Parts: sequence; structure tokens; C-alpha cells
Amino acid sequence: MTTRLSPAEQLLFDGKRVLVKTIERAANADSGVIVDYLRFTIKRENLKDLEDAHLPDNDAAFVRLLAQRLAQLTGFSFGEVRQKGRDYYDHTCTVWNANGHEVASVSGGGEHQRGTFCFTIKGEGCTYAAKGWERAVYDFAQSLDAKITRIDLARDYFQGEKGGVEAVRAGYLNGEFDYRNRRPSQENAGCWDNGHSRTYYVGKRESGKMFRAYEKGHQFGDMESKWWRAEVEYRSHQRVIPLESIIRPANYFAGAYEYTAQLLEVVFPSTVPTGHVVAEASAQRAVRWLERVVAPSIVHLSLNSGFDWLTRLCIEHADRPMPKALRGLNATSIKHGLDQACKRFLLSTEEPALCAPFSQPALETAS
Repeated sequence: MTTRLSPAEQLLFDGKRVLVKTIERAANADSGVIVDYLRFTIKRENLKDLEDAHLPDNDAAFVRLLAQRLAQLTGFSFGEVRQKGRDYYDHTCTVWNANGHEVASVSGGGEHQRGTFCFTIKGEGCTYAAKGWERAVYDFAQSLDAKITRIDLARDYFQGEKGGVEAVRAGYLNGEFDYRNRRPSQENAGCWDNGHSRTYYVGKRESGKMFRAYEKGHQFGDMESKWWRAEVEYRSHQRVIPLESIIRPANYFAGAYEYTAQLLEVVFPSTVPTGHVVAEASAQRAVRWLERVVAPSIVHLSLNSGFDWLTRLCIEHADRPMPKALRGLNATSIKHGLDQACKRFLLSTEEPALCAPFSQPALETAS
């Protein structure tokens, strides 16, 4: 006879199972800090460097291939081809755990996705992935010049160390989350009057960085549990999230706020760059693309007829929307980034050697 567990019993059972796995993982983690969610994108043009793979010629087949590769990297199995893509992509393939539950996915294709493929590893996938998955995924992502669009870094306190969510709120009021003398927003959820199932948020996702602390044990129905979790969520909005955060999560957890640095104490904080650094990186990518793709046409169209047409082109198209890569950056940041990206052109003291654009090679004479 099979006994069916109630929803509350299932939740509590799963909580105990997660607790055991999380304790095991935290013991081998970077100062106890783990990656609890990861999303990154890779451009199709970079997939030519994908080793040991016969590259397909369409996005749907590419998504399937990459989902199979992600399953290998994390120790799971290929799941299914979904009928509809996610996040405005045309195609999505899932990755499953041993129970047939989705823990990761890969998406690709779509007119507005600029030829990218999106990899997602959920919290459950991060928890139960094969040991060493972080290094395997990092090596894969680095080799293909991936861009992290979201990463969650978490530190668990199983016996209520560091004071729990109430200590977080006290730290906020003491200014330990302030940045440049500005205090971010805060919000609380759960039953603060009764002291259970509480969550405390600092910052907003729209800013690209948010902190949350919550009573993790209560999440699984164990109301006597002292287990709480401190979590930093980074998003790529006006930020360049280093790939190293996958294998050095403690440094980037500590670097988020003064409060998180105090939680880890001995870990050197590494900050995720914003503002001018993001503008510089975005401008450099734009200039590299311009130089690689457009520059030859500009040069050969202009050598004989001058560059006045180029100025006129800029004036006539000034009202067009800003490219997605530069949206969200203010004019000052863009100018700073462009100055840095074009420094080698503007400061050069040598005149470039020009050759006749339409000259033909000399014919060899017979000896």
C-alpha cells in the first residue's frame, strides 16, 4: 500500500532533503557562498569555437545541441523540446533531474534576440548539479565569451548565526547598505508581527542589484527551524557581471554591500562594475563591430568622394532609436565610454597609409 503525503508533509520532506544537500554543498563552497541561480547568453557567432560538435545550420537544432551540452556540464539529462520558446525566443529545450523535473533550459532563435542563446540554471539545478559544475560551466562560458545576465549568490546560516532577518533590518537602519551616502529602498514580507516566514528586501531588481534575507526553513514548513539565507541578486542592467563570479561567488557576495562584507569578514570584496565601466565596455563593443563590419565600406565609399556624406547620414538618422546595447546609459557615460574606446584613433600621431581603393594588382610578365 502506498501512502500519499499531504502537501505540507511533502514540503517538509523536501525541506529536509534540501537542507542536507545544502549543508553538504556549503561545506565545500567558497567561504560558504553558493551560486543559487544563473543565466547567461552566448552569441551565435561565437559558437564556431564550440569544440567536439558538428554545428547545425538552424536555431532549433542549435538549442537542442546546447541543452544536451548543458546537461552534460551539470550532470543532469536532456528533457524535452518545448512547443513554445521562452523570454521572446523561438525555441526552448529543457534539462531534467532524475525525477523528470525541469532544473535548467536553453533558448534561442527570434528576430529581436540579436542572435543569442540563453542558458538558465534554476535554484534546484544549482543545488543538485554534479560536484564541480561551477568550474565546468565557467570554462564553457568563458571559452565562448558568454555574458551573465543574472546570478544569485547565497550564504546559509543553519543555526541562526549572524542574527537572521532582524539583524539585516537593523543593519539597513544603521546605514550598512548605503552607497555614496544614499540609502536604497527596502521592503519586508511575511508575518513580522508573529515572527515567522519573514523576508527582507534591500534595493530593486531594476537597479541591477538586490539583497534579500529570508527564513529558509519556514519556506519548507519547518516553523521551528532557525535556518535563514542571505542572498545577493545581480542583473546585467547597467552592469557587467564578471564570469569569475561563478567560481568566486564569495568575493562578489562580499562586494555587494558593507553589510555582506561584514557577514563574511575575511573575504576580500570584489565589486560588479557599473556606470562608466559599463558604458566603456558597451562603447568598445560597438566600436569593434563598426571597425570589423562597417569600416571597409565607409573607407572605400569615401576615399574618392570625401566624408561629407557620412556627416549628412548621421544628421538624417539622428531620430532613430538608440541601439539596445547603449540603452539605459546616460549621455555622459556614453561620451566617456566612446572617448576610451576611440583613444587609439584620436591620440595617434601617425597618418594612416592610404592606398587607391580600386587599384588592380599589376600583371606578371612572362620571363
